Amino acid sequence: MKNYRILFIFVLFVVLFLIIFGDFLYLSLHKPPNYFSPIAIRKNLALRGNILTKNYVVAKSEKIYAVSINPLFIDPNKKNLFVKLFSIYTSIPEEKIKKRLKFKRYIILAKVDLKTAQNLKYLLKVLDKKRVFLADKRGIRRGYYIQDYAYKRVYPYNDTLEPVLGRFRKDLNRGENGLEEYYDSFLSPIANGVTKGYRDVYGNIIYDNNVYVKHPINGKNLPLNINLVLQKRIEKILDSKKKEFKADEVMAAVMDSKTGKILAIASSNRYDPQNITKKDIKNMKIGVIRTLYEPGSVMKPITFAILLERNKVNPYEILNAYNGRWKPEWRKTPIRDDEPFAWLSAENAIVHSSNIVISQLALRLTNIEFFNGLKKFGFGKFSGVDLPYELRGYIPSLTKLKYPIFESTTAYGYGIFVNFMQLLKAYNVFNNKGIQIAPKIASVPTNKKRVISAKNAEIMLGILRKVVLKGTGKAAIIDGIFTAGKTGTAQRSKKGRYGKTYNSSFFGFANDKAHRYTIGVTFINIKAKWPKYFASNSAVPTFKEIVDIMINLNLLKRGNNEK
Repeated sequence: MKNYRILFIFVLFVVLFLIIFGDFLYLSLHKPPNYFSPIAIRKNLALRGNILTKNYVVAKSEKIYAVSINPLFIDPNKKNLFVKLFSIYTSIPEEKIKKRLKFKRYIILAKVDLKTAQNLKYLLKVLDKKRVFLADKRGIRRGYYIQDYAYKRVYPYNDTLEPVLGRFRKDLNRGENGLEEYYDSFLSPIANGVTKGYRDVYGNIIYDNNVYVKHPINGKNLPLNINLVLQKRIEKILDSKKKEFKADEVMAAVMDSKTGKILAIASSNRYDPQNITKKDIKNMKIGVIRTLYEPGSVMKPITFAILLERNKVNPYEILNAYNGRWKPEWRKTPIRDDEPFAWLSAENAIVHSSNIVISQLALRLTNIEFFNGLKKFGFGKFSGVDLPYELRGYIPSLTKLKYPIFESTTAYGYGIFVNFMQLLKAYNVFNNKGIQIAPKIASVPTNKKRVISAKNAEIMLGILRKVVLKGTGKAAIIDGIFTAGKTGTAQRSKKGRYGKTYNSSFFGFANDKAHRYTIGVTFINIKAKWPKYFASNSAVPTFKEIVDIMINLNLLKRGNNEK
């Protein structure tokens, strides 16, 4: 009997121990209602990096703070005072605040910016002094507390630099389109931080020896080569040109010929990434890399340079220009020139934009020589510009280039499809002593390679100077600045037939004693009447206006420098 009694007492002791341990464990894991911990933990949100030019921030991240409160701890007699003051400090309508305060649990009462969050911290002290908040069982008054909630992407200059800049998609938590997407991993926040410590009567963490702080690791800032003042002024020009010439889009870019830095890359088709409407969707396409078109006569200098490299042309040799109409046996229709000449020197085929003479010259190249030459200049390849989703375009195959009709039409810019940045990069070779350089919008390393000899680059630069002095580019003459380049007015094809709308381009250079710039201008689908659609009347004057702006901004200085 005595043994049973001892066993009973032991079992009772074990059961009581388990009950006490279970209660302790439950209370540890399940805090009672309205439990107030003296320890506060706050998340320190990491931010996406900024995108900035030399003097301006074009995309930045701003924190959004959550203001949390339990409405049960607001004195019912002072609720109207709380609502009124909170509305004044946050600009939230009083009725909206009252509606939120009907809940009987912790809620997020508002989401505010940094300035408002700072003002609300001051308001909290005012409200506490007025005993607006009730105390819990421990005698601690419960106000609202403010903590990091999220961040928003801000574009201070609205549609400037779009669509090249792109936007941040909050729902996908990543960049979309443009630089925001291309450099997404570079800009993205790396790790959030945390602050843990004892709280004061207002719920704020006390920064003493007991506090633990882990700082957030933000995304990196992305510096650009863009001159924002130049960018905005070019965009303004393009907006007016689009209306004047009834074009689908007008594109322009300015590139430092020596470094490949893009100082401006503008389009008439832009959108505000903070306020996208249905009509803006078509403007989200980055035309400089995603619009493919037949370039027309701006291809002639490329063809001529390939011939020079192969020692298959003498710039001064004389060729038959057939008085502006040539019907070779391998064509069903004649090749025509806008200006009829009986005879032309090879270089004057560029100056006066002769389809007939450049066709005869191109036939001296084998299909392999022509194909490889075009590839070497960067056609049919990505340009290397730091933008996503570039289209590589199209050059005729080796098989097609065996036939004279394909070789001749490619030579003067038909049957080949390119994008704007490919042409800008190719032309830059002539202004950079034969060296090709990948264009970069961000301040990042680039790559270079030689395409033609320095001597041949100098010859091409001289010929393109004559285009401005004597040919179709006369509107680009600027006193004290070396300007050169080539026009191109190409008929647009639709369903295999060429219609009465055009793409007009001018790719050229503006140099002074200290600077060399490559500048491109392209009008897509000009619907203006004859003769306004010609590049000499549209793209060339636009080029000149851009150079005038650069002079005004001291990017170029007038002098007697010829190259």
